[in-house]
Amino acid sequence: MTRKVLRTLLPAAALLWTAAVGPAAAAVPLPIEAPPCGPAELARLGGLQADLDAKAAAGEAGRAQYWYVDPRACRLSVAVLRGAGDAHTEGFVGAALAASALPAPTALTELDEPVGRRIARVPAPAQRGARAAGTLHGGSAIYSGTSGLVYECTNGLNNYRPGTTTTAGHCADAATTWYDAKGNRIGAVTDWRYPGADWAVITPVAGWSLPNDVLGSSLPISRFARASLGEAVCGRGATSGTRCGSVTALNVTVNYPDGLVKGLVRSSQSGGEGDSGGPVYDGGAGLGLISGGASSGSPTFFQPLTF
Repeated sequence: MTRKVLRTLLPAAALLWTAAVGPAAAAVPLPIEAPPCGPAELARLGGLQADLDAKAAAGEAGRAQYWYVDPRACRLSVAVLRGAGDAHTEGFVGAALAASALPAPTALTELDEPVGRRIARVPAPAQRGARAAGTLHGGSAIYSGTSGLVYECTNGLNNYRPGTTTTAGHCADAATTWYDAKGNRIGAVTDWRYPGADWAVITPVAGWSLPNDVLGSSLPISRFARASLGEAVCGRGATSGTRCGSVTALNVTVNYPDGLVKGLVRSSQSGGEGDSGGPVYDGGAGLGLISGGASSGSPTFFQPLTF
């Protein structure tokens, strides 16, 4: 989008808003607090999100980055890349705004940088180990090869499916066999999904020990759970180490450049490339796997344990 087009985006949105509520309604002050969002309104908002998902699946989202239902504000939230003025982006935003009506408006946010997967492309580690297997902790760096340029991701939660470990689905999309930092073969991907969702299951070769833990945490992972709004969470990534924040949105649809992913959780924790697949947890409860986020900093999106 040129700067000229960008300057017209929000005014145009305001015009759509006024047309939706009518001149008389526009003159009535809005309440200070949003009204409660009941089941019927949540269902309507969910339907609007599904409509946007369908447009995105048809390649019509443009540079829209993510969208979700905000039950606390009783509205649909849509984030788009600042400066994106192509026809698909403007059509997508227009459709979201046109569908809005009080008391459930669409909130439009413009982002300064795109969201993307947090897989990294790095030189293979120079270390070499003599053992065939060992102990694989949650949050350990994993690599797609042992020489040249390889992909780096992060080992996720061990034993979500007994005897296996996890990482991001887009890591499995990049490579099916993974190694530790010393070049020891961990195992092969035996189940995964990306896009649509973003998870993968790795079945280790014989000899690997899979403790229910996360590097940098003193608490064992004793259970698996679903995240809730406002919950304090931490994540462990091979690049960023341990980063903490809180859950700010559920059931988020993220429009990654190479595929649409639905049902993610957004948190305020920061991160970077190489963190993909890393465990997200709250104390001893495993909650999900790091998927992506802003190219630097926050937010972070993670895949909940729904597979």
